[in-house]
Amino acid sequence: MGTEKNKQGVIKRVHYAQGHLKAVEKMISEGAYCLDIINQNHAVIEALKKINQMILEGHLGICAWDAVNSKNSNKRKAAVSELLKLYSKQN
Repeated sequence: MGTEKNKQGVIKRVHYAQGHLKAVEKMISEGAYCLDIINQNHAVIEALKKINQMILEGHLGICAWDAVNSKNSNKRKAAVSELLKLYSKQN
């Protein structure tokens, strides 16, 4: 996850995303205008993307960095493989 500061930042973002998701639930329950709900959903999606970005930055800065700089070639290959696998899920 990275540093404690990074961890706290991610947790803060998760709470932010939860707030947006609760707003979506409330809007649906109250029969809000469909396009307003979709706009709120976009806020949830963007918040989740930001969470993933923050987690990945922490991973690259510590875990992947250590693996790439390792003398163990299997550890280096595994780190690259993990990142490629993750990247392929994104596309």
